[in-house]
Amino acid sequence: MNEFSEENENPEFAVKRFERMLRLNEQYYFERDDLENIVEFYIHENHHQKALKAIKFASGQYPDSTYFILRKSQLLSAEGKYDAALKLLTDIEIFEPGNPEIFVTRGGIYAMLGRPAEAIEAYKAALRIDRRIEEIYLFIAFEFQNQGKYAKAARYLRRCLKLNPDNESALYEMSFCFDVTNKFSAGIRFFNEFLDEQPYSKVAWYALGHLYSKKQNYIKAIEAFDYATVIDDSFASAWFNKANCLAAAERYEDAIEAYKEIFRLEEPDATTFLYIGECYENLDKYPEALKYYQRASALDEFLPDAWVGIGVVLDYLDRSSESLAFIKKGINLDPTRGTFWFILGYLQLKMGFAPEAEESYRKVLEFEPENEDIWIFMTNLLLEQGRVEEAHEIIQESFKYHPGHGRLTFQACEIELHRGNTQEAIMLAEIALSMEPALGDKMLEELPRMGMNPEICRLVERYRDKDKE
Repeated sequence: MNEFSEENENPEFAVKRFERMLRLNEQYYFERDDLENIVEFYIHENHHQKALKAIKFASGQYPDSTYFILRKSQLLSAEGKYDAALKLLTDIEIFEPGNPEIFVTRGGIYAMLGRPAEAIEAYKAALRIDRRIEEIYLFIAFEFQNQGKYAKAARYLRRCLKLNPDNESALYEMSFCFDVTNKFSAGIRFFNEFLDEQPYSKVAWYALGHLYSKKQNYIKAIEAFDYATVIDDSFASAWFNKANCLAAAERYEDAIEAYKEIFRLEEPDATTFLYIGECYENLDKYPEALKYYQRASALDEFLPDAWVGIGVVLDYLDRSSESLAFIKKGINLDPTRGTFWFILGYLQLKMGFAPEAEESYRKVLEFEPENEDIWIFMTNLLLEQGRVEEAHEIIQESFKYHPGHGRLTFQACEIELHRGNTQEAIMLAEIALSMEPALGDKMLEELPRMGMNPEICRLVERYRDKDKE
């Protein structure tokens, strides 16, 4: 009796006794609880074959126990033997139809097989037996999410949270449902109401901050993340997202402090070093920015933004000749990032490498035609070289991606003046001014031929006066 009681208190003792029995090829008697503990121990340690051996032995001593057959079914499904696993469940359902775990296991197998409708039906059968098992509502929500039925998923997540408001997985998944459907306002209402009842839920505050950030309401987002970190000072994700919002709100010094809080909680991360570097760059503190970009690249040599960051900062530090190599290294790691090619082209042009700059700009047009500025930079480069018709073709192509764009229409006006089409240019100037009258004076300064055309100058003056009315 003493030995058996010791086994119950210490599962590892039972495991050692079981393994000794197998090693000596003997037959011992075990209490059912001990055998269940042995099976659970092996499953927890991911020793599936040992668990199956223990189940086979246990089924001989306790043939009426559905527990061991159920665990065998779960282990078989983990090995991808789904048909055999489902057959076992059908067999034990006859003897124990009121066991919800049978139906939960069946639902899990159907989920692994990619059969969500059958998985949901199995989970619902489990709920008909016991509606208090919160995880089942979560499992059903997962299946609806997999089908893109986020409203139905949210309905079951609400039920899960009603049973247990502290279920963090349900809170994260609820936030995901609002996020993926772009229903940020609805999500904000939900979490504010939830927090009225559960004001100390750090995950709810975190989710609320995330949804406010998606609406670019950074003040409210920062406030929500603050509450999350007050509740749990070690909540690294809340610190990280708070820092991101502070940076987005251009509070770069505060963002740096928040990012540095993460180092108190976790090992240094390349992305965090990168973001600190960006904050220092935005503060025009280029030596500090360079230091953090270098730290980011040292931690992750495959992080392209870190190498490009080094290149950009070196240019700011009047070390342009060194910068190109770092930017090219970033491009080699991510060759389809248009922004990188744009930076490279700008620096190449600045250093007098016009043909190379043109090649880089064309890469931007290929990879990021949605970038408005590249069309202006590219046509300016062509105009400077007297390639007016090529500039005309490029600006016309820009309107495929940016129809009705005021600044690009001003650029088209300047190109028509280069082509000698004065009346066409005047018409384009009026169209552009009708879209963006506030840009008129700036365009007269930036676009030399527009600034020298008396009729266009009068148009700008007329729209300026109209804007004052």
